[in-house]
Amino acid sequence: MSAFNPLMIPLAGIAGWIIVTWIRAHYGIASPFERMHEWSNKPNNAQVPPMFHKMLEKAMAERDAEIQNLRERIEVLEQIVTDGHKAKTLADEIENLRDVK
Repeated sequence: MSAFNPLMIPLAGIAGWIIVTWIRAHYGIASPFERMHEWSNKPNNAQVPPMFHKMLEKAMAERDAEIQNLRERIEVLEQIVTDGHKAKTLADEIENLRDVK
């Protein structure tokens, strides 16, 4: 029998897994697979540290301002389309806007 047997690699992996599992069980360490979905199961742990609270508020205010800006732009576009313009007039206005840029 040679010094290197191809069956030694899987057997060493299985033995290592058994040893690690025993150590975790002995010392009460949770398996990484048990904590995998911890975030989704407990939404209460989504707390923001105090030092990031102001940054988060600023980012939320910027997001809200951007949403409001986009809503205003949509209203203007709706007015352009629905103000009773004929298709030819609207097409001419769009072409004029393209020429300006």
